[in-house]
Amino acid sequence: MKNLVVYYSWTGNTEIAAKELSGLIGGDLKRIEEAKPRSSFGRSACSAIFGLKSKIKPLDFALNGYDSVFLCGPVWASRTTPAINAFLERADFSGKKVYLFVTQADDHEPQAVFHSLTQRVEKHGGKVAGCFFIQTVMKTTLKPEQAREPLEKWVERIQ
Repeated sequence: MKNLVVYYSWTGNTEIAAKELSGLIGGDLKRIEEAKPRSSFGRSACSAIFGLKSKIKPLDFALNGYDSVFLCGPVWASRTTPAINAFLERADFSGKKVYLFVTQADDHEPQAVFHSLTQRVEKHGGKVAGCFFIQTVMKTTLKPEQAREPLEKWVERIQ
């Protein structure tokens, strides 16, 4: 089974966790990048609240070579980010098992975010096989070991 970890990260926390996840599952790692750098969290959170999509750079990968896709991104204001929204609009998950992984400052499971993501993945032909989140602290960089232990436990449950 070939795995892909695809992620968006603005502050670096999701990137650190995605790298740990990629190492644990032996998956390829690909980043979603916005065409224009973000400048403020307030504007970014408002963009997420309104479900906006950002312009993202062309992707250097295709999903069709993978059996499972691990989609990773931060949660802003209890919503998915504009970059993840843009990626989901064009992704073809046909026949894929998709695992949803988010980072967020809140300690409550983001059910509404997982529900929204699941609907969009299924709309594009995928089947969500698992969801997981890690709590982070705003303005504090996540350390790899802080992500590794909870990710190891999650990966054990889904394999």
